[in-house]
Amino acid sequence: MATVKEDTILLGSGDLYLGQVDPNATETEIQAALVNVGAISGGATITYQTKFTDVKSANRGTIMSFLTDEEVTFKSGVLTWNLENLSRLYPAKFTSDTTKKRVGIGGIKNVPINYLRFVHTKPNGKKLTVNIFKAQAQDGFDITFDSEKETVLDVTFKALSVTNKTDGNLVEIIEEI
Repeated sequence: MATVKEDTILLGSGDLYLGQVDPNATETEIQAALVNVGAISGGATITYQTKFTDVKSANRGTIMSFLTDEEVTFKSGVLTWNLENLSRLYPAKFTSDTTKKRVGIGGIKNVPINYLRFVHTKPNGKKLTVNIFKAQAQDGFDITFDSEKETVLDVTFKALSVTNKTDGNLVEIIEEI
């Protein structure tokens, strides 16, 4: 029986970064623009879904199937409470002064599009990095204040395509070896 190597099984969560970055920016520009949005609760999930259109023959059944649509979503719970993060995620306006912070939500039509980076550190210290070049939080949110549980902002991002990328235009996953 073959033994599974320890570093082939991913456990745990990671760090979530967001920033306003041109999808074709250099790595140096990307790193300079990204902000760690805080601790993650409940891990993170990447979902890749496809839709196909079948070509059917009356006498032979399905003879061809074409990929006609694909969608990538990224879901995570943001645990660290920071009002400014709401304006990074949703159509909101953040302001602050020496006495208070404020975020106004609603009536703003432009939903931020972020470069999303999720970095998971494996037990061997190597990194697994997920980059979504254009991510937009399209679901709303619930904020629950419960004396028994921490307040977590569950966020679902939809990947928007980068039209001039030809080597994967929604998401990339990079594993250090």
